[in-house]
Formats: sequence, C-alpha cells, structure tokens
Amino acid sequence: MCGIFSYKGSKHSWDSLAGDINLMSYRGPENTHHEMAGDDVLFAFHRLAIMGTTEKGDQPMKHPQDDSLTLVCNGEIYNYKKLADKYGFSLITGSDCEIILYMFKQFGIEKTVEELDGVFMFVIHDSKTGKLFAGRDPMGVRPGFIGRDGNEIMIASEAKPLVKHCSEILPFKPGTWWCSDDSEIFNQYFHYNGVSIREKTEEDICNKIQILLKEAVKKRLMAEREIGCLLSGGLDSSLITSLVAKYYQGPKLNTFSIGLPGSVDLEYAQRVADYLGTAHHQVEVSEAEFLDAIETVIYNIESYDTTTVRASVGNYLVSKFITENSNCKVIFNGDGADEVCCGYVYLRNAPTQKALQKESERLVEEIHYFDVLRSDRSISSNGLEARTPFLDKAFVKYYLSIPAELKTFDGVNRLEKYLLRNAFAGQGLLPDDVLWRRKCAFSDGVSSQKNSWHRIIQSFVDQKISDEEFQRESAKLNHCTPQLKESYYYRKVFTNFFGNNEQLIPHFWMPQWTDVDVLDPSARELKDYQE
Repeated sequence: MCGIFSYKGSKHSWDSLAGDINLMSYRGPENTHHEMAGDDVLFAFHRLAIMGTTEKGDQPMKHPQDDSLTLVCNGEIYNYKKLADKYGFSLITGSDCEIILYMFKQFGIEKTVEELDGVFMFVIHDSKTGKLFAGRDPMGVRPGFIGRDGNEIMIASEAKPLVKHCSEILPFKPGTWWCSDDSEIFNQYFHYNGVSIREKTEEDICNKIQILLKEAVKKRLMAEREIGCLLSGGLDSSLITSLVAKYYQGPKLNTFSIGLPGSVDLEYAQRVADYLGTAHHQVEVSEAEFLDAIETVIYNIESYDTTTVRASVGNYLVSKFITENSNCKVIFNGDGADEVCCGYVYLRNAPTQKALQKESERLVEEIHYFDVLRSDRSISSNGLEARTPFLDKAFVKYYLSIPAELKTFDGVNRLEKYLLRNAFAGQGLLPDDVLWRRKCAFSDGVSSQKNSWHRIIQSFVDQKISDEEFQRESAKLNHCTPQLKESYYYRKVFTNFFGNNEQLIPHFWMPQWTDVDVLDPSARELKDYQE
C-alpha cells in the first residue's frame, strides 16, 4: 500500500506542495521520497513496503536500463513473475511494480495495462517525449484522482493533495489508461462482461467459480509482511478467511472482527474462527466510539455517501486496532461479493433477468465510488494494505458473464449468491449454517438488532442538526440533494474538509425496485427484509 503523487506544470514546487502531499502519508508511513522526473514533472511517494522491502524497491523508480522512464505506483501486480518469464525480463528490485517499467518500455501503455493482473494506480514519465502516462486497475480497487488547473495536471492516490491547487478534481476512471498529450481522454482497456463461458450446466459453472476464487485468494498471498483477515461472520468474509487459512504458509493466521455490544456478527465471527483455528481478536466498541469516528472516516474516505460512511466506520476502527495491536500489514476482506455475485436483497425484485444483469454490471462499474472506499481507504488510513479477492479481474469477468437466469433468487428456496454458496458446499471449509447464512443488513450485523447502527446514527444526528437547518440548507444542494438529516450531516462535514467537490460521487447509493418510497439505503428499510 502506498500513496502516489504526480504533478506536471510550472506553478508549484516541492516546497509549496509538500504539506498537501503529506496529508496522505498514512498510506505509506514507512518513508517518503520525491524527485523531479523532468523539467516540469514532480513525483512523490509514501511507502508501505509489502514486496521488495529493501530500499531497492523504493519509488520513484527508474527503469534499470533506461533512466528516461520513471514510475510511481500504488499497487500489487500478482502476475509480475509470469510476465517476466514470458518476455525474458530480468527484474532486480524485488518489487512487483518494477514489471510495469519493463512492459511499458517493450510494449507501450495499452498492452501493459491489458496484461497486468493486479490492482494498481500508476503514473509513468517518459523524459524523451515529456509525456505522462497513467493507468488504473479494472475495478478501481486502488484509488486515483486527476486534478486540473488550466494546463497544469495532478494525479494522486487521494483527492486531499489536489483540493487547494486544482479547479477540477475527478476520480481517475477504472479500467482505463491516459496520456498527457490528450488529457481529456480516458482510453478503456477493460470491459466488464462479454465473455462467452464454456460451462453449460450449473454444476460446471459452480466448479469454475470455485477454481477462480481459490486462484484469486492464492495469488493475493504474495507478501513479505504478515497477513490477517477481517472476519464479520457473514458469508463473504468467512469464505475468504477459510481459503486464506487453507493456503497461507505464514505464522498462525490472525482474524479480526468488530461490533457494538450485542452484535450478531461478533457471535458468528467467533464461531468461524473457532472452526478454522485462527488467532481471533474481537473488538467490541461503544456507541460513542463509533460515533466519534464518523468525521475522521469522512475525511479518510473522501465521501459523503450515506451507506458508504456507515459501513466504513467499522473498518476504520478495526484497522486502527490491527495497527496498534498486531504485526499484520496485509488484510484480506470479503468486499465486492454483493456487487459481483448478486448479493443485495433488493435484487430479488428485478423485473426481468436482463434488468438483473444490467444492475449487477452497474454495481461493479460504480463500486469504486462506494464499497471499495471502505475496503481500501478505511484500511489504508491506518497504514495497512487491503486485499479483495472477490474483485479479481478473472473472477469478476466470469461471474458477470454467467446467464442471468442462474443468478436470480427468491430469498427463500434460493438465497442470494446461491451459485457462490453452492460452489463451496460440501467441502468442509465452513459450517453449513455460515455458508448458508442469510444476508443481513450491515447495520444489523455490526450492532444489536434492538438498536441498529443506522438508528443510532440518526438519533445522534437529530441532536446535531435542527429541522430548520436541514430544510433550509439541503434545498440549496442541487447535486446529491440530501433526503435525510444523516445525509445532510455527512455532506456538511465533507464540505468542511473538501469544499465544493461534491462531484467526487455521482449519486447516493440506493436500492432499486422498491414498492415503497424508501429514502434510507439500509436493507433493513425494505418491505420484504427479513432479520
């Protein structure tokens, strides 16, 4: 995990930018480096060393045989050894990111991003041409933002360093590459579906799902630092933890769960940990600790989306605990499964199979605005690296290509994520009641059902925001107009940190196809939700 920054222009120097660049130093707490990569190009890098942990792996990194090429990259390239063997490259730094320089020099930017298997946001400067090139991974697991001020351009892992210096800031579009000689164009290299799958039966499809997810986990075990897992006790994190436990060759696996008093997730997580034999840590925190963390979380994730903020608080607090109480630096989680595998409760109401397929694709295409934030940003803000096997490129592409009729569910005879559950049935990886545990709303899992997390927040916000302020001020907000006091409160905090950069999210995350006027994104508010 790292924080990267690049600047092409003439207005600013390191001295004038350093303070803002250091706002994201928590992404790479071990060291910071910067250098001029050209007459008008500045690179900076905050490092958390996971691979190639010696100073040879420091960045900005130059090509060993061509110092005209300079790289900064926040990422993990899981197939770097395979690419080196395939093309006869002799890597010397131990860093997986080094392969990007070799690929770029040999093939150019487009083939480079197409062949990389990993999660990344990188920028390359070619001093021979004076151009910057950049690319982001297909699902946007690693963050990236591009900011402009006239002809001046900044690219960074987070928006924080750009706010004071750029008149326009936008997320760098996932699955695209970019070149500074045509800075308005993002060239798409990855498409989320369109694969013609060979498997014809449900059994064969489930076998393929199993193979791909196992491979997604195994390739992500690449690390020179200790690995741990977030374990909520739900299907997604439990399944990932069980696979990590199966294939991890390091010291005894540490698992971590968090919840408020009475949390059902804590109970299930302990059961899974006992079943797998992990060194488990339960982090029980008070309502006050959860509430006190909200503003910090909004600052870290750079979002005011209601459900994203709610879900990120727990990840932030448990990651803080991990940093303070363990040696783990690489943290697996189960994020992305709901988007990829049709896990959201509202999807059962899709009017047609075509609509279900389209909605699943939309959820994946937009995940970098929402669920990925709690995965990367909440965890990285505590100097840790998150790994998300469910957002593996091959796994996502295959699952989205499965015929929609096989992904439908009724929530009774066929549960959400049925194919995923069935793919691992009968293998003894998890207790059956965990493998087939019905999805519960996040707010219900992390808290007592008698006093759900989103209700706790809403009571808290009622004391901070008057009805008059909400009605007066929310009406002035044309983009993502808040419909709840809670949403307005998050927006108010966000604006205090980031000014009028509300365009960092396109809209609020909300369920579709509800037959009532639902204003709250929690599944708990849906008519047919079952606790």
